[in-house]
Amino acid sequence: MAKKSILAVFLILFLGISLIVGIPIFTLSIQLSTYDVIDVSDDSYMYTTSNSSEIQELNINSDVGDIRLHYVDARVKHAVVIEVNFMMVGSNLAGKTPSEYFSIDWQNSSSPLNFTLELKSESLLDYSSLLVKDFSIIVSIREDLIFDMNIKVKEGDVEIVIPWGVSINDLLVNVTKGDIFYDFEFCTIQGNIIGFVDEGNIDFRTYDAKYTQNSNWNFTLDTGDLTINISQNRDLGVNLTGTAKINKGNVLFLYEDNSPNIGMRFEIPFGSDTDYHPNFPQCLHEYIFWGMCSNVVGFHYNDPDLSSNLSSVKLTSLDFLENRVKYYYDLRFEIFQGSFNMGALTSIN
Repeated sequence: MAKKSILAVFLILFLGISLIVGIPIFTLSIQLSTYDVIDVSDDSYMYTTSNSSEIQELNINSDVGDIRLHYVDARVKHAVVIEVNFMMVGSNLAGKTPSEYFSIDWQNSSSPLNFTLELKSESLLDYSSLLVKDFSIIVSIREDLIFDMNIKVKEGDVEIVIPWGVSINDLLVNVTKGDIFYDFEFCTIQGNIIGFVDEGNIDFRTYDAKYTQNSNWNFTLDTGDLTINISQNRDLGVNLTGTAKINKGNVLFLYEDNSPNIGMRFEIPFGSDTDYHPNFPQCLHEYIFWGMCSNVVGFHYNDPDLSSNLSSVKLTSLDFLENRVKYYYDLRFEIFQGSFNMGALTSIN
């Protein structure tokens, strides 16, 4: 009788352990059976034009994905080629294709060109079930063409590289969640540069860009940091004005020119009676440090009273102050909550 009781207890323990171990393994095996990889690239979105003299228009609107815009040799056949890449690894993907989650519309019969990538339904694609997700849109433009460009992304980064000898007209970028990176080198800008970010950063770099008409820069960030890096050693050709509005974030400003024909002026408003409450480097506002900004060369800056109700920090290159420049930058930074920081500021007078 005792042997039967021991056997019964043993069987119960065995069944219990089997259930404890077996159920998770069974569940895991079911989950693994739905795991898969989607890795698809599609570069069939093209545009060909015989007219290279007119300014054309390209609009890109995407729910998700990083956008990279670059230029290619003028001898290629197509004026614009857009490549879309989908990479997903996770559960519930077995037997699936990108078209079950995304829709793409490409209107390319004539300018304006319109490319739209939409997520069909957020409920269809559960990001939490994805081990890897990488969506990207690569835009290749022939370097002899000039475009107005309007780029709008809900979630993703935008990178715009304008290389030597290329001309661009108006450029508008709007990102809900993500970063914008501009890189202009020895290019020609014929219009305005505008960037909006709700949550993310803007990094703007320009090196010896040339302008054909008075241009305006306008950057707006709700939450995020702004970096502006200007290096100018040849004549601008025009005057440049700009405004940056940062609701909550920091600004890093770097500037260098090696020409007595180029001037720079910028200001940062502040005051208890205003909405602007930025922090500044000590050398711009504390008497004991005033005039000791070792990284500022060739600039005059005021001695603002940070306790005042309404004032501004102003820095002006000496050649601009003395009306000796042909062209100049005139920028304004409106920081509601955050800080203004300077890298090297150098103006050769």
